[in-house]
Amino acid sequence: MIKKLFSFFCDKSLLIFLLIGGGNTVISMAGSQLLLGPFTVLWGEKAAYWASTALMFALTSIASFILNRHFSFKSKAPLLQSAVRFAIVIAVCYLVSFGLSDFLVPWALGALFPALSSEWVTRIAMLFAQCIFTLFNYVGQRLWAFKE
Repeated sequence: MIKKLFSFFCDKSLLIFLLIGGGNTVISMAGSQLLLGPFTVLWGEKAAYWASTALMFALTSIASFILNRHFSFKSKAPLLQSAVRFAIVIAVCYLVSFGLSDFLVPWALGALFPALSSEWVTRIAMLFAQCIFTLFNYVGQRLWAFKE
């Protein structure tokens, strides 16, 4: 069991996925962080968290689909089927990771660092969510989205 798990994650596809994801993460995080301030002014902090991250995820997911389909997983699955599955994986991973982070990070940081500003709590939650998202997304794409 451990050997299977190790071989699943110690695979060339993971390295390529992480390189593609790393670029997307930098773009997504930078865009989310830049949009957080203006969106907070428009809609408030909670809405800005979701709006800025959702917009950037939608934009970077297009490049992610193309690059991961071709380079990471070398998928020959039908394009429409892959696109629909990919979109489902992205949506589920986004909602789960950012939902968990939106709940857990403020709770944990509030207990550990009560003087930390809400803006920093939100920014740290966004970073934590990105890490959770990457793990879930790789598993979902590898096992289902690009499966032939």
